[in-house]
Amino acid sequence: MRLTQWPIFLASLLLLFRAGNAVSESQEHPVKSRVTLVLTADMPNISDSRTGRYANLQTLVQQQRQRSDTTFFVFGGGSIGPSALSSFDRGSHIIDILNSIEPDVMGVTKREFSFYEDELSLRSYEAAFPLVASNVTDSRVERSPDGLRTSILIEKEQITLGVISVLHERVIEEYQLSDISITPPQKAILEESRRLRKQGADMILLHYSYPFPFINTMLNKRIIDVAFITDSRLDENELVNTTRHPNTMVLTQQGTAIVASFEKNTAWQATSYKELSLEDLPVDSELNEQLIEYESRLSRLLNIQIGEWQTDISTTRKEVRSQENPFANFVVDSMKRYANTDIALINGGSIRGNKQYRAGTPITRQDIATEIPFRANVVTLDVSGAQVIQALEEGLSQYQNLKGGFPHVSGMSYSFDPSAASFHRIKSVTINGNPIDKLKIYTLATSNFLANGGDGYYALKNAQSKNVLSIRPPQISDLVMQTIVNQYTVMPAVDGRILNIVEGGR
Repeated sequence: MRLTQWPIFLASLLLLFRAGNAVSESQEHPVKSRVTLVLTADMPNISDSRTGRYANLQTLVQQQRQRSDTTFFVFGGGSIGPSALSSFDRGSHIIDILNSIEPDVMGVTKREFSFYEDELSLRSYEAAFPLVASNVTDSRVERSPDGLRTSILIEKEQITLGVISVLHERVIEEYQLSDISITPPQKAILEESRRLRKQGADMILLHYSYPFPFINTMLNKRIIDVAFITDSRLDENELVNTTRHPNTMVLTQQGTAIVASFEKNTAWQATSYKELSLEDLPVDSELNEQLIEYESRLSRLLNIQIGEWQTDISTTRKEVRSQENPFANFVVDSMKRYANTDIALINGGSIRGNKQYRAGTPITRQDIATEIPFRANVVTLDVSGAQVIQALEEGLSQYQNLKGGFPHVSGMSYSFDPSAASFHRIKSVTINGNPIDKLKIYTLATSNFLANGGDGYYALKNAQSKNVLSIRPPQISDLVMQTIVNQYTVMPAVDGRILNIVEGGR
């Protein structure tokens, strides 16, 4: 070998040596895959100080995307409705706002069906991101509803995330979805997971909104790698207790977001996990302008004073779903008076404002549209006393979970034992001061939602419908607004029509 060739030879040996060491080091210490997940959900009302924090969310998402190229933002739905503005545009403004934030994917929950499946399909075509519902079938065409995906693959920086989202079958009865069927979620997850793995998914995230008991097993068997749950049915402690697994991300409160980092050697493991309050983050000015524009549009539509509160009023979620409530009494009394029936019944879940009003403050149309955002109509039924009792039992069957079925009544009173087993909680019922007669037929004013079996009120679904009072029966929100206009000063109260025998009169 010539002397002049030695430097080239030595350099080649050095390169080979370094390459060999690099291979050896990579075998002993393989490069880890890293992923950051930003997760949030349940933001239906842009006017609400807790659930309308989209401008803060934008800041969080942008911060995390700047820190890591492998940041996936998964929006967990629960936001198409209900709200005052959604009652006008069926949730289009929520999709428009999310388009500005650019989620990688959105999971579908029952609230996305607030305006039924066809409206959800329209929203999916407005979205610049995929909407996933893995176990929902449109029975009219025997496939997923138009515009929805059964799963999705998203690739960033050589990491491919697969996303699955499943619903509980109760969405059909709660939202009266006559054209929808639900595949057993466990079956759907297995099928979609196999398909996503074959297509190259490095990580599979499951989004769900009901605490299915088999999720931990699927995580342990690596059928899925990460689970993300939001479920407003359960309180925070119960929700956390039913989802104990290091790779389960639990959104325990509205108005928060999860930022979680994962690393993979042989399996994905969470290395950090924070649930952040969105209100603690700076507001993104550009997105805030978008929110202000929508709020201004809503104000132009509804910011008209129609009355004045004469007493303090609270419509917090816990109160309207667990005890007699002044505002609920006012609503159901208005329905009974309008329909001229023996009794009236409405579910606590139809009241959604979650607000407090001080005596002396004005009542606007926006207040009532916020409190009663669903487009439910007043209907009249003939019901037996036995059906009334059964309906009350159905409404109280999920009392411990603050379910929306909690029954508010007019023209009658009832006592119940919340500690008793479901469907054995009613202790007494009186109508116009007399014990209820199980065989007698009473006239009942209620919502078309409950009359069709919504929120599990099957007893009413089997009741005989009376002739309608008008060709176009009024929406309950419009009826309440007109009642307020007629009397202007409003002073609803509790009068002992609902008695919790354990808590002494609540």
